[in-house]
Amino acid sequence: MVETKQIKAVVYDFGGVILSYEGVVDKWRAMSRALGLPEDAVHSESVGIEFSQWLGTGRSLFLGTLTVDDLEGGLFLQYLKQKYGDKINDNVVVKPYTECLRGENVRIHKNMQKTVEILHKKGFKTAMLTNNMYLDKEHKETRLPCDLTHFDEVVESCLEHLMKPDPKFYKLVEKRLGVKPHEIVFLDDLHENIEAAEKLGWNTIFVKDIEKAIKELEKFTNSKLI
Repeated sequence: MVETKQIKAVVYDFGGVILSYEGVVDKWRAMSRALGLPEDAVHSESVGIEFSQWLGTGRSLFLGTLTVDDLEGGLFLQYLKQKYGDKINDNVVVKPYTECLRGENVRIHKNMQKTVEILHKKGFKTAMLTNNMYLDKEHKETRLPCDLTHFDEVVESCLEHLMKPDPKFYKLVEKRLGVKPHEIVFLDDLHENIEAAEKLGWNTIFVKDIEKAIKELEKFTNSKLI
C-alpha cells in the first residue's frame, strides 16, 4: 500500500465506475432477441474487436472519427448483416450505445460520484480519464451524463484522438494535473487499462464491486467516503 501522504490525485474512469450499466444488459439482450441473434450479441459485438477491425483504422468511435449517430444510423446494423446474414431481422431499430447514455436510461453510481466531491473538497486533484464518444454527427455532444463540477480535468479520447490503454493518453492527465505517477490512484473496470496505468507507476483500483472499490479508495486517501 502506498503511503497516504503520497497520493495527490484521484483519476476515475467513466463507464463502469461513475456510470452504472444496471438494467442496460436487459435492454441489450432484448435487442439481440428482436434481431434474431444470441442474447449477448448486441453487447459483445458493439464493443468487440471484430467490429473495430471491420470499421478500419481510419474510423473509430473512441478516437472521434465516428459518432454514435453514425454507428446507430446504419453502420452497426450493416456490420451485423454482413456477419450474421439472413438471421437478421431488418425491421428492428438497434441503439446499443444510447440506451445507457441518454435520458431516463442513464444510471449513475451516486456513492462513487460523491467520492469525487468529498476528495476534491479535501484538496485532492481529481480527473476523469475516459474512452468517450461523440453522440451527434456535428461533434457537439459527448456522453458524460453526470455532474462534472468537482473534476479538475476531464480528459476524453474523442477530443484528444488518443485512448486507453495508450500511455500517451495517461501522460496527458499527469501533465494537466501536475502530478507524478506515484501520486495518482486510478479507478477503472477493465484489466488492460489498469495494467497500462501500473506500467507507468500509477496506483490502481480494479473496479468490480463499487462499494469495495470505494473502501479501497478510502485507504489510499485516508478519507471517509461512505
